[in-house]
Amino acid sequence: MTVLLFLRSFIVSFSEGVLLVAGIFILVLIALLYEKRREWLKNLTQKKIEDNGFTMTDFFNFLSVVVGALACYTLSVNFDLGAVVASGLVGIIAALIVPKYAVPTYCGAFVGMSSAELLPNQAYILLAGVIAGAVFVAAKAVFNGFGGKLGTIAWTGAVCAALLTGQNLLTDPIPAFDVNALILFYAVIGAVLTMVISLRFNHGPVMGSGIVALTAGLLLPVIHPEVGGQLAVMVTCATYAGMSNYQRVPNEAYMAIAGLFAGLIFIYSQPFMQGGGGKLGTTAFGSVIAIRGMIEIVKLVKERKTQKSRSQKTEYES
Repeated sequence: MTVLLFLRSFIVSFSEGVLLVAGIFILVLIALLYEKRREWLKNLTQKKIEDNGFTMTDFFNFLSVVVGALACYTLSVNFDLGAVVASGLVGIIAALIVPKYAVPTYCGAFVGMSSAELLPNQAYILLAGVIAGAVFVAAKAVFNGFGGKLGTIAWTGAVCAALLTGQNLLTDPIPAFDVNALILFYAVIGAVLTMVISLRFNHGPVMGSGIVALTAGLLLPVIHPEVGGQLAVMVTCATYAGMSNYQRVPNEAYMAIAGLFAGLIFIYSQPFMQGGGGKLGTTAFGSVIAIRGMIEIVKLVKERKTQKSRSQKTEYES
């Protein structure tokens, strides 16, 4: 899903003639594919990908995803709170009341962020939540620590539910240039703030994301009346990148770059596959994987350069 999203965003940026962004997307795609392959091979080597059976914890995780999806959708659509505020509330409440299951519940909340134009009622959301819950359990051992993993799981559920029920995915226009500048600014702010709250202040990723997303959902429409809603959505997307741990994204400087990547993908993915809850998380997921991939590629190049220098030095001394 991440590769498809980033590849199509590259095509859109190239077709729009924004060659600088298209070039950035090529580099991001290379890093994304490299890190996906590296992570998969590492998990195989460490024997993390194996059948451990379906445990009671898995069952409650699955159930939490479904409950989170229904709760968020109901708050968003039926109580008219909107997807950003609803997901933030569900995340914060879950982190406070059921911290053990806050992560799967928040994953479900991303499913519940789906547009009512795409998934018209709770029956559709239930199907999407069941699919996402199954994927959550199946993917429990891989890509942990990367912000956005939960959203990718949620988007898989939402898109599959839409396709199975014959719903057409939505489209939106690319935002205006002046709006794009604000989108990129708030993308960086949202990602970095979430990481700080989550890791520096030790409140955890769900609480960190929930606080920043909820604040953005309440304040940005007031600060920017015309585009505040869209900016709040971007901040929410960026918070998912900020849920990463330091083993994946070493510091806030790298997170700022991940936020920038997420902002660019957010802008150029507007014309396709809209409406499904979790697309924002998928955007964040690919961005932080790409950052990790770039770090590993640079590390590999340095190691090979060092080895070459040592080899040349040994040959010279002999």
